[in-house]
Amino acid sequence: MLEKKELVDATVDFFLKSLPDLLSEKYDLVANITHESPADVGREGQHDPLQDGHYKCHVQHQATRQWYEIQDLHVQEIMPQQIGLSECYLLIFRKSGL
Repeated sequence: MLEKKELVDATVDFFLKSLPDLLSEKYDLVANITHESPADVGREGQHDPLQDGHYKCHVQHQATRQWYEIQDLHVQEIMPQQIGLSECYLLIFRKSGL
């Protein structure tokens, strides 16, 4: 069993050795999926969160770097700042340089 000091030392040692490698890897956000549901969904006796609400997907066109919001057949251009305003359900990243 490790003592607290040993655990702290091992953790610090791991991060000091690994952090430069971890920080050298860069990833780009390429898609963001959100789920929007009515305010009362999920409350006791209320709507089923899997049945109510809707999904939206934000996708970046790689050639133009333009972001789009897609919901069913509706597609519209959006600003990248709008992605940070939504609650993310799933984020999809691509390793930079690929």
